Amino acid sequence: MRASDRQFRGACTVACSALLAAGLPWNPGIKAMVAGTSLSGTFTPTGSLNTARYQHKAVLLTTGEVLVMGGIGVNGNYDSLASAELYDPSKGKWTFTGNMTVGRTGHTATVLKTGEVLVTGGSAYEITCYATAELYDPATGEWTATGNMTQPRCLHSATLLSNGNVLVAGGVSSLYDSNTQSDTDTVTTAEICNPATHTWTATGSLNASRADAATTLLQDGKVLTVGGYNKTGQSTSNTYLTSAELYDPTAGHWSFTASIPVSSFESITPVTLPDGDVLISNAGQFYNPSTTTWTATGALPTIAGSPHVAAPLDTGNVLGTDIPCKPTKLYPCGATATHAYLYVSSTNTWSVTGSMSHARSSHTMTALTNGQVLVAAGFVHPVPGYLTPISTAELYTP
Repeated sequence: MRASDRQFRGACTVACSALLAAGLPWNPGIKAMVAGTSLSGTFTPTGSLNTARYQHKAVLLTTGEVLVMGGIGVNGNYDSLASAELYDPSKGKWTFTGNMTVGRTGHTATVLKTGEVLVTGGSAYEITCYATAELYDPATGEWTATGNMTQPRCLHSATLLSNGNVLVAGGVSSLYDSNTQSDTDTVTTAEICNPATHTWTATGSLNASRADAATTLLQDGKVLTVGGYNKTGQSTSNTYLTSAELYDPTAGHWSFTASIPVSSFESITPVTLPDGDVLISNAGQFYNPSTTTWTATGALPTIAGSPHVAAPLDTGNVLGTDIPCKPTKLYPCGATATHAYLYVSSTNTWSVTGSMSHARSSHTMTALTNGQVLVAAGFVHPVPGYLTPISTAELYTP
């Protein structure tokens, strides 16, 4: 972590601010919190997808295009989609590319060092998850089956390691247990894919079984996983976790690290900040790998709920969306909203930024090479009302 980054991002008392104002020395272990100003970005509509979908995956290809695949759409009835589309930022348009071998939701998508995309697991909107995996070749626009995982998985994590292999961990093997009428038990197992040989090998298991965890590669080559939910035995409900673990690729072993100091949170895609810390946006916390500690960000805006989808900006800041409307004592609001928040890493503060053109949830956000962020598809869920997949897309300009 750079000294300049340590100086600004974190919590600081009024007394500390007074020292800084006077030009006096201060403890660099205390991170300054600067009062945020109202920063404003803009969302502008771009071409719509050919197929409305949500809970899909999106990745930035080495060509600068964005590949979207799978998710849930409506094909007569709600169903997992096998279709995939490419977004060309230079044209602002989406085009179909090759279909996956099966429809998938609850899957993962990882860009390999070869430029290919590895997709693993998921489900065809049915009970049983897949053990299958497949590769997308951007040069041909085609998908081909590759080696199967050692077990079926949905809602698992997949992380590209420094050596080019892919670590898959946790998840569930089925989305429904007829005995408990809920998800099946979460799993602790983990395995590694070698893309060169198309083979999977078991590695050390998680200490806590978890699904839908926030997982990312750290700058030192280790993997951080935090949160997610746990379900074991005959329990009909999920327990949301605050525990965190680190995977050491050299040892092939998971070990507990500090738990995130919140009562509970629903996991989102974590964002690695310029100094190597990891931001969990909707929990308002960041993890410092050097000290293995968590620190609170500045307070999230109070105009609505907390963001559940986040994306890094090339400014070092973070964009947060998928924000539910603000509940009241009499109205537990769950409707989707157009709000967006901006986290400024240099001041450790949140502010409200420009609103999206369309309310949406379970969408994807992909940082483009030109500094913009592509927001794609999702669903709208008015209260009261039915969940409806959408195909619209828009661009955020910082």
